[in-house]
Amino acid sequence: MATNMIIKNSDQLKVYTNSDVNSGETVLVGGITGVALADEDSDGYTVIRREGVFDLSVKAHDGSSNSKVGFGDALYLDASNGTLNKKSTETLFGYALEEIASGETDTIKVLLK
Repeated sequence: MATNMIIKNSDQLKVYTNSDVNSGETVLVGGITGVALADEDSDGYTVIRREGVFDLSVKAHDGSSNSKVGFGDALYLDASNGTLNKKSTETLFGYALEEIASGETDTIKVLLK
C-alpha cells in the first residue's frame, strides 16, 4: 500500500474560499467543485463535500437559450453567480437525476461528479 497518501477520503475537503459561503451552497475553488457542508469559518475556510447527491437549484438553460434538463444531463457551475445550468463552457459540476422543463428553475437531485 502506498505510504505517501495524505488524505484518505478526499470526498470531503477543507478549502480556502474567503467569500462568505453558507452551508448547502455550491463551491468552486480553482477546478475543485463541491457543496459546502457548513458555513465558512472566520479564517475563510469551508468544508465541502465533493461526492454524493444533493438537492440543488438548477436552471434549464444552456447559456444561449432555454433548454430542457433531462435525467443524466451534465450540469455546469456558473462561477459568477453559483447557479447550475447546461452551459458547457462553464465548470462541470455534476449530473441531473431529475428533469426540468425548458426555461424553468427548480431544485432537483444532482449527482456530484
